Amino acid sequence: MNLLEQFARHIEFCGFGTVADKETNGNIFWGLMPDAPDTAICVFSTDSGYGGSESGARIKVVVRAKTTKEAYELSQAIADELAEFDGYLAGDGADAHIRVLNASAGLGADGKKRELYSSNYLVHYCNF
Repeated sequence: MNLLEQFARHIEFCGFGTVADKETNGNIFWGLMPDAPDTAICVFSTDSGYGGSESGARIKVVVRAKTTKEAYELSQAIADELAEFDGYLAGDGADAHIRVLNASAGLGADGKKRELYSSNYLVHYCNF
């Protein structure tokens, strides 16, 4: 499992939705946010660093929802849950320290007038 998938699965473990895969419809994705569902969470890499590097890996979580309030509250709830996380990610038990770089910045609406919010994280990751 790569770091983006682990991050997505940890968000699922925290109760924010279900990771979508070949067998499961869900609202949490990594690498690419599809057009549906309207309320969705996607985990992206924002740099070329890898999880085990000294400087860490930069991760962006984008939340989409039908209303500004819903998108902001979901984005902020995820940021609150992950702030200063120091422990083992759900999934394969990888040791990680997560720092919020900026939380819940509004990106505006997409073409279907769904609101987007993003938060940026720095992840120091060790997979023993």
